[in-house]
Amino acid sequence: MRNKSNAGGRKGIRRLAYGVYLFVAVFVLLEIVLRIYNPFHFRLRGDKIILPINQKIIITNKINPKLDPLIVDTRNSLGLRGPEPPVDWKSCLTVITVGGSTTECHFLNDNKTWPYLLSQELSDSFSRCWLNNAGLDGHSTYGHIVLLNDYIKKLRPKVIIFLTGINDVETEEPTFHDKLNIRGAYPDFRHYIFWNSEVLNLCLNLARGWRAQKFNNTTNAEVLLDSSRRLILPDSVMQRRLAAQAPFVVAYRRRVEQLADTCLAWGILPVFVTQPNQFGFGKDPLTSTDLALFPCDPHDDQLSGQLMWQMLERYNDVVRGLPAEKGVPVIDLARSMPKNSLYYYDMSHFTNQGAVEVSDIVAKAIIPVLRRYFPGQYR
Repeated sequence: MRNKSNAGGRKGIRRLAYGVYLFVAVFVLLEIVLRIYNPFHFRLRGDKIILPINQKIIITNKINPKLDPLIVDTRNSLGLRGPEPPVDWKSCLTVITVGGSTTECHFLNDNKTWPYLLSQELSDSFSRCWLNNAGLDGHSTYGHIVLLNDYIKKLRPKVIIFLTGINDVETEEPTFHDKLNIRGAYPDFRHYIFWNSEVLNLCLNLARGWRAQKFNNTTNAEVLLDSSRRLILPDSVMQRRLAAQAPFVVAYRRRVEQLADTCLAWGILPVFVTQPNQFGFGKDPLTSTDLALFPCDPHDDQLSGQLMWQMLERYNDVVRGLPAEKGVPVIDLARSMPKNSLYYYDMSHFTNQGAVEVSDIVAKAIIPVLRRYFPGQYR
């Protein structure tokens, strides 16, 4: 009886060992095949930057009534949102927008993002105008520098529009999302494993594509304004928080200047745009909510709308100083954009109506600039 039991145990161990061997063999074979030829094209490999190429994400929205119920986010062969690059690249007015989620507009349809709408307005004024959206969700200027150096400057567009600020507030190192798009800068060991395995990366991207369709990212839910909610902070608390921005702002200035210097060195015209925000001052026209006293961050009980705005303005002032320091154009969207919940679905992200407003403001400011720099293409 004992011999039969031992024999059965050994047989079970052999089966387990064979199963492990088979799994490892298949995994290694797939890894080799995908490294030789990967038909899915989930990533574009440069020196460091990783971009999704030829990708279409369809999002079903059942959470946020300010956004479309069905959203399509498409990436072209460059890994950017917009049309394919023109054959006559050098003769075109080529423009690329760079920023975080307020530039990418991931939860707006392809034809409703402000970069797309801006491209339509520019095409009415300039011949052979091509514009692509290189915004990446969560990216700060740390990520913009990598994207610019490893990828965009090599495309040599004539113009790059930078919308920066919100992801740099109190940021002293690359953000989690910055690292997600940089090869070799992994936010944790799990991501290191996934980025270095073609098989696991394929599984991860397939899973992300399935999850994205469910629109289960609650950070993109609507921020409901309520006129009864008020957060009155002592002046000492606000001044202490504002004073703490100084080292972050100094470092931010260096990064913004680096972006400008790199563009100028490569013969690219950089145009910087200040970062708007729903909160700060006044009352919301739709809900009568006090935008200065509203507690605008559920994760920070010491952040009122007024404090958030004053903090962000420290970073916007850096961008406003660029014309004098670097001689580059700046569009002050932060001061031009109305503070109205019609245009935002949370603190910083734009609704469809907001994207129209942003496009109109940027177009009116940038068309005279582009006409001055590229008079031969002005209609």
